Amino acid sequence: MRNFRRPFQQFILTLIFICSFKSQAETPKVIYGNDDRYEVENYHDRVYREYAKSVAGKIAKFKLKTDPSNPNYFSFSSRSMENWNNLCPSERFAKQNTLPNCTGFLIAPNLLVTAGHCVRSKFECKAAYWVFDYVAGTKKISKENAFKCKKLVRRELHSSWFTLKDYAIVQLDRNVQSFRKPLPVKTKTKRSKIGTPLVVIGFPSGAPMKIADGAKVKAYNIFELLTPIRSMIRRAYYFNANLDTFGGNSGSPIFNQNTNEVIGILIQGAKDYIRSPNGNNCSVVNNRSNSGFYSIEKAFRIHKIPRLNRIIKRYTRRSRRD
Repeated sequence: MRNFRRPFQQFILTLIFICSFKSQAETPKVIYGNDDRYEVENYHDRVYREYAKSVAGKIAKFKLKTDPSNPNYFSFSSRSMENWNNLCPSERFAKQNTLPNCTGFLIAPNLLVTAGHCVRSKFECKAAYWVFDYVAGTKKISKENAFKCKKLVRRELHSSWFTLKDYAIVQLDRNVQSFRKPLPVKTKTKRSKIGTPLVVIGFPSGAPMKIADGAKVKAYNIFELLTPIRSMIRRAYYFNANLDTFGGNSGSPIFNQNTNEVIGILIQGAKDYIRSPNGNNCSVVNNRSNSGFYSIEKAFRIHKIPRLNRIIKRYTRRSRRD
């Protein structure tokens, strides 16, 4: 009787979790808890304001045109998130332009890391600029801040029953400016503990760069509890977090706020926007509970990139010779 009771109790708990999740998903309430996104210049910690200088947005080349009044700059068409995503005018940042579709960050003077699904081929790599300093108020982009893809150094995009890999390493066409420093990267295999405070930098929905905090490494969510053995094995490659991130944040560096080092690359997340509950023909941010059961944002563990230390050292040496 005891052997039967335990799986039955687990089954009942699972049903409760599923019902609870369904109720939460149907409540228009991806922001977890409070909206913790900040403009770079307004973020309280100078360390991360400096780190933001080493974070770039991936922008398709056709979106940038040489400015006729100044050939040293690119101009771009203005399209607000209100129009692009059909956001309700009352939503935060709705009036800001949307431009980058992915995020990347420096690990060497001419090398950056992003998500594997952001650069699916050599052709896609060559068809985009990596642009630094795209922040609130940017009207034109200096060509000094726009870098081409010289080489797709390494890339993995693979999801199976027991693995999840999603990263790419891109060599830029030249070294970045000396004030842009490669970000400190965690290369040790020890995992970050559940509850570790997190910071992320990127371009949510293509908006000018934002810094977001108030998040933590989370335990298993409701979907993972349904396949615990599979989830336990796959989590060797990723961790969950309640990060306030959106499309455009893919490839963003995720920092351990205690050590200020990159521990993850944003690769997946929950649905960004939902229909306004007020009956308006527009969308609002999908607000979710801070509970770990509902934390869907996934970060690839950066230390799972094979021989990352060697790659960083090799390209750092090469950049010094250039």
